[in-house]
Amino acid sequence: MMAREAGAALPLAWLAVLGFLLVFLVTAGLDRVDSRQLGGVGVWVKPMKFQLSVALHLATLAWVAGRLGEEWRMGWVVQSVLLLAVLMAVLEVAYITFQGAMQQGSHFNLSTRFHATMYSLMAAGAVVLTSAAAVLGVVALLDGQARLGPGLRQAVALGLVGGTALTLIIAFDMGGRMAHHIGTPANPEARWPLVGWSREVGDLRAPHFFATHMMQAVPALGWAADRALPPTWAVVAAWAAALLWAGLTWLFYRGALAGRPFP
Repeated sequence: MMAREAGAALPLAWLAVLGFLLVFLVTAGLDRVDSRQLGGVGVWVKPMKFQLSVALHLATLAWVAGRLGEEWRMGWVVQSVLLLAVLMAVLEVAYITFQGAMQQGSHFNLSTRFHATMYSLMAAGAVVLTSAAAVLGVVALLDGQARLGPGLRQAVALGLVGGTALTLIIAFDMGGRMAHHIGTPANPEARWPLVGWSREVGDLRAPHFFATHMMQAVPALGWAADRALPPTWAVVAAWAAALLWAGLTWLFYRGALAGRPFP
C-alpha cells in the first residue's frame, strides 16, 4: 500500500498531460468561434500555446521519471518534484486561460493589485515548474538503475539542466524588461506564423523557445545516438548536441538583445 501511494505522482503527471491536451482541443474550438483579439491575435491563441507547451513539459518529466530505477522513482525527491510540477502547471495554465477568456493579459499585467500579485505568483510557479526538469536531469545522471543508455543518460542530464538554466536566464530578462520585444515593431503584423515572433525587431520569445525545448531535442538526439553509435561515441554525440543547441540558443538570445529579428 505504501509503495502504491508513494508512486501516485507519476500517473498523476500523465493524467495532467492528457487533461491539458483535452483542454487544448476545447480551447481550439473556442478560437474558431470567438473573434475577440488581444494584442493583435485571438484571445485563445496564448492559452493554446501554453496548454501544449506545458503538456509537453510534463510529458518530458513523466517520461524521465518513468525510466528511473524504483528507488529513485518511488522516493520522496522525484515524487515531490512531480507533484509540485503538476500543481504549478495547473495553476499557471488555469490563470492564463482565464485571462484570455476575460480578454486580458496574464504576463506583464500590473494594472491592478490582483494582477500584479498573480504575475508575481506566476513567475514563482514558472521557476518551480522549470526547475523540476533540472532536478530530474541530475537524478537521471546519478541513478545507476535508470533504464537509459549511455548517450541518452548524458543527453537527459545536459538537456534538462542546460534547458532549465537557459530558460530561466531568458525568462528573468523578459520579466525584468516587462516586454519580450527589443525595439518597437513598425508593423506588428510582421510576425512568424504559428509562433508569432516579430520579423522586424528582436524578440526574446525565440531564444526562450529554443531554451525550453532543449529539454526535448537533446534527449531525442541522445536516444538516436545510442542506437547508431558505440557507447563512447554516443556520449560524445550527446555532449556535442547539447553544446551546439545551447550555443545556438545563446546566439539567438544575443541577437534578440541587439534588436535583430529571428533568425
